[in-house]
Amino acid sequence: MRKSRPAGRMAGLLAAVLGLIAVAELSARGYLLVRGIPAGRYISATAAVREARAAASAGFDTEYPYLPFRPAPGRTAAPSVDSLGFVGPETGWEPPPGAFRVIFAGGSMVYDGLFPSAADSCLDALLSGGACGFDSCQALISSAPTWTTAENLVYYAIRGVYARPHAIVLYVAVNDVYAMSHPDSVTTEPDYSHYRSRWMPVAPAPWDRIPGWADSSRAVALARYALDRLFYPGVLGSPPRRLGLRYEYDPGQVVGTGFGSYVAGLEAIAAIAESRGTRVFLVSELQEPSLSSGPAMVAAVDDLNAAAAEVAARHSAKGLVSFVDAASLITADSTTMADKSHLTPEGGRRLGALVAGEIFRSLQTAASTGGSAGTAP
Repeated sequence: MRKSRPAGRMAGLLAAVLGLIAVAELSARGYLLVRGIPAGRYISATAAVREARAAASAGFDTEYPYLPFRPAPGRTAAPSVDSLGFVGPETGWEPPPGAFRVIFAGGSMVYDGLFPSAADSCLDALLSGGACGFDSCQALISSAPTWTTAENLVYYAIRGVYARPHAIVLYVAVNDVYAMSHPDSVTTEPDYSHYRSRWMPVAPAPWDRIPGWADSSRAVALARYALDRLFYPGVLGSPPRRLGLRYEYDPGQVVGTGFGSYVAGLEAIAAIAESRGTRVFLVSELQEPSLSSGPAMVAAVDDLNAAAAEVAARHSAKGLVSFVDAASLITADSTTMADKSHLTPEGGRRLGALVAGEIFRSLQTAASTGGSAGTAP
């Protein structure tokens, strides 16, 4: 029985489309093979740009407009965010019975969860059996990429306190350095609002609707990469978070705000925590000099780490604010650092163990002297 002409035409058209797809796929694979380029390079680059576009298109946080970016509760992609806005599994406002609850605050170095998770595991083991009046640890991550002391202060003051933490660990410095670094044309503000205003709304690209799994096709991966290069020039060669910024960070122009904003932020967080009997651990931030943006960046981070130590010293009388000099105790190299400021899994393990040990020693001291182990008011 002969096929009808419409059916025959449809079959021919389908065969032609499949043929074109096959040619495109074979051509893409041949190009990558001849050039010796792993396809993963394109896939990871375009995935990072998609994430940046999604963050930039969200604009300011809808619940707290003061915050430039906050993970949306209910996000299922790693890292997941619970309904209360904390990074990690679902929790509640009340600490679990017997658990020592710790809020980890900072920027992307905390948001990725490497060192908070390690600290949680170490402290959980140290507290097992009822040591210091607790039998476990619960870590809550209260941070997001780009956050400085200003955003952490706001989030802790208007939301974090209601989680009734026994302690707060703050690991942030380099993002404040970014806020202090700007072209001469930028007028600085003590609350870093000039830094937050760098973000511009960016519409997601139409090809972002193509799911990531489609990049297993080399033709799709290369096409997506080409479109990103064409319509977002310069993005793929730079940190993708720079997408949607009004001005670029100049690593050689660390000029400072002139307001002492970093110290003021730490002092405010410490004051709120002390008023509630909550322990504070200010942790100096690691920098890998050979991977850093330059000597000005390294020097600025060192200065802020020293300032954090001075803040802890000023609050030493009450015994609730401590300084953990991780930058001096952990070697920042390719083993511990993935880039100039982000940790490798091994770096996260070492920093987590160090912080957990410091927290546990402070609890032991409090228990032996009859002081507060950190209340959950």
